[in-house]
Amino acid sequence: MVSRPRRTTVADVARLAGVSAMTVSNVLNAPHRVSDSTVQTVQAAIDELGYTPNHAARALSSGRSQVIGLPLYDEVSEENPGLGGFLHGLLDGLVRAAAVSGYGVHVTTPTAGATEIALYEKLIAARQVDAIVVLETMPHDERIEFLSQRRFPFVAFGRTGPQHRQCWVDVDNETSMAGIARHLRESGRESALYLRTDGSLPWIHQREQGFVREFPRTEVRSFRTLEEVAGYVSESAPPDVLVADNDAFAVVAMRALQRRGLQVGEDVAVTGFNDFPFASMLDTPLTTARIPLRDIASCLFDRALLEITGAPDQPGSLVTAPLIIRSSA
Repeated sequence: MVSRPRRTTVADVARLAGVSAMTVSNVLNAPHRVSDSTVQTVQAAIDELGYTPNHAARALSSGRSQVIGLPLYDEVSEENPGLGGFLHGLLDGLVRAAAVSGYGVHVTTPTAGATEIALYEKLIAARQVDAIVVLETMPHDERIEFLSQRRFPFVAFGRTGPQHRQCWVDVDNETSMAGIARHLRESGRESALYLRTDGSLPWIHQREQGFVREFPRTEVRSFRTLEEVAGYVSESAPPDVLVADNDAFAVVAMRALQRRGLQVGEDVAVTGFNDFPFASMLDTPLTTARIPLRDIASCLFDRALLEITGAPDQPGSLVTAPLIIRSSA
């Protein structure tokens, strides 16, 4: 009878690295508890031995599911055509980051008429996930209140209030939009029309504040729909610069200007925000700020692990959206 080769164990890795089995476990499950040099030493031993963690056994022994939950409540619509690409990019980055640590991502949506909190209750009761990712948080968010009261691990894409754990990752909207303003000002543009989304989400105000701070000669107009944007730009006197707080508004504004015979990038500079896939495919490619979804997803997962392991609270993380300069501005 041919014997199977023995499976490499944590003990084998520990012996080669010259550390304890508990240190190897920390490197695999809670790397924030050990030094960077120790992580490198243990990782080198793992690579040399070809060690593959037994995630099923780890989940059984720890009582954890090795899964994080991503409830989605938004619907892709004609008024938000880039949302599908945005969510896909975020999910792709989250899945990749989680896989490195042997985690999966459970994507789910509430049933018709149900609230997102009701979905949280089901996930927690069934012990399906170890932590929940909360999207588009508000200053007084009932979802954060619920998870905080339940003391269930979570990480937020968007800032939490000062009374809660600062387990969040967010786009530095003010700094990123200020970068667009400086670029336009340095190119010699003097007056701007700012197309603002009509709503109360924090990023709307943050982006407006960042731009106006760096570009004082700005007229701000709010719009609910793409049709409203097209109608206003078609009839108003064109400024030096037309700045939209999202790519969809920017593209509609560009088309309205072009129908008037104006040359985008020369007669009027146009910028957006997000860098949705269509932004680079236009006849006049759009200058915009690119939200680095993979970086954000990696930060979200790393912070989720800290929450799962009960680490002390730390400050939230801001991620800058770099300026992507194209021919529209």
